[in-house]
Amino acid sequence: MTEKINGKDPEQTEQEKQPLLSQEEEKREPTGAADDPQVEEGNGGEEPAISLEQLKKEKEELYQRYLRLRADFANYRRRSSEEYQRLRRQVIEETIFKFLPVLDNLERAVASSGEEASLQTGVEMVLRQFQGILREEGVVPIKAVGEMFDPVRHEAFSREESDQPENIILEELQKGYLFGEKTLRPSLVKVSAGSGKEQEETEEKEEETTGNN
Repeated sequence: MTEKINGKDPEQTEQEKQPLLSQEEEKREPTGAADDPQVEEGNGGEEPAISLEQLKKEKEELYQRYLRLRADFANYRRRSSEEYQRLRRQVIEETIFKFLPVLDNLERAVASSGEEASLQTGVEMVLRQFQGILREEGVVPIKAVGEMFDPVRHEAFSREESDQPENIILEELQKGYLFGEKTLRPSLVKVSAGSGKEQEETEEKEEETTGNN
């Protein structure tokens, strides 16, 4: 025999509970659908597609910018090369134009009557013109005789004893030139090695210094 609980039949109580449980499950179903991993994967799958399109667009923009920069740089190099060649030709033309009068006077000297005095005068005039043009272009001769030997501006051809102090230039064998501050060609010179007496005194001092040490 079935016992009654609180005056109710137990079977009747279980039947009353079942509708309540069904209602609670129906309420929880929408929440469960939001937590469904398949739904999350579906929503999350759209984001990579959008990012990929953005990356493709940015890549194309950067590539087009690169092409424009490369074309601009190629044009800049071409214009720079053309400008350099134009300036180079202009400098050469101006320099040649300055030497034309020298050539004219040299031709006149050669075509003279053959008098030695006239020929010498013509050659001297050509030399002065030539030197003047070099000075205008910034080319000047290097001082040599009587100067202290400078390895940057002088080239020693030989050394010999003399009454001059050591390393003083005694003779210039070939003239050297400066172009601004740059040595265009060093002077070929003969350098003093000092007198024999000076060398002996120098050697004695070196020996004394070595002995003291």
